[in-house]
Amino acid sequence: MGYNNIDKLIDLTYLKQISNGDTGFIKEMIGIYLKETPIAIINLEKHLKNKDWKMLREVIHKMKAAFSFFGLKDMYCLLDSMEEYSEKEIHLNLLPDLIDKVKLVCTQTIMELENQKDLSLMN
Repeated sequence: MGYNNIDKLIDLTYLKQISNGDTGFIKEMIGIYLKETPIAIINLEKHLKNKDWKMLREVIHKMKAAFSFFGLKDMYCLLDSMEEYSEKEIHLNLLPDLIDKVKLVCTQTIMELENQKDLSLMN
């Protein structure tokens, strides 16, 4: 059997539930994720570099919804912590490594979605 050396991260169970199986809606949400996530990553890096914690928090907050739609519970919790750190301006020294983790996961999830988007919505 051909397994990837990286486990799949995406789980569309929740998205299928809230869409009542509307494949058009699911494809639309996937399209939005594929379009907006790279922009969000650029903005995370920009706001971190500029130490603009308010704007960083706003980008993180928007990303959380997408992560919940795609079953990325661990990343949702990570983003939740990052949102708190940027809002309260605490543990700011942890943010660069956390943003690197988010970038890595986003890169993998984008590849998964691009490779799978027409294959029966990834079952």
